[in-house]
Amino acid sequence: MELICQIKDIYKALYAVEKEFAKEFDMTINEAMLLCCMKDGQPHAANEISEFIGLSNSRVSKIIMSVEEKGWIKREIGMEDKRKMIFSLSKEGEKIVESMKKRPIPLDNVLSKLIKNE
Repeated sequence: MELICQIKDIYKALYAVEKEFAKEFDMTINEAMLLCCMKDGQPHAANEISEFIGLSNSRVSKIIMSVEEKGWIKREIGMEDKRKMIFSLSKEGEKIVESMKKRPIPLDNVLSKLIKNE
């Protein structure tokens, strides 16, 4: 039972970090993970993004649409397979990724709180 309580505390702490992040960058954690997948500057297919994020293709499709509407990524038709959509960062998306890279996430503080609660 104690393990479940500790897991709850971890979720709670991570939720607080996620909430702070969403407020600062005006994006969900899933949108941030999509941008994280693309931080290498290389184009990626939807299935690659889905694997990286660890969510279903249908959920990733909704996240892609959201990020695309915000102008952070652009869509192109695959060169080898015209049915395949390829996504890459837009100039605005590159700026967002760079600002995210400069922002440290205070996980040390979160983890130290969890360790003290043992």
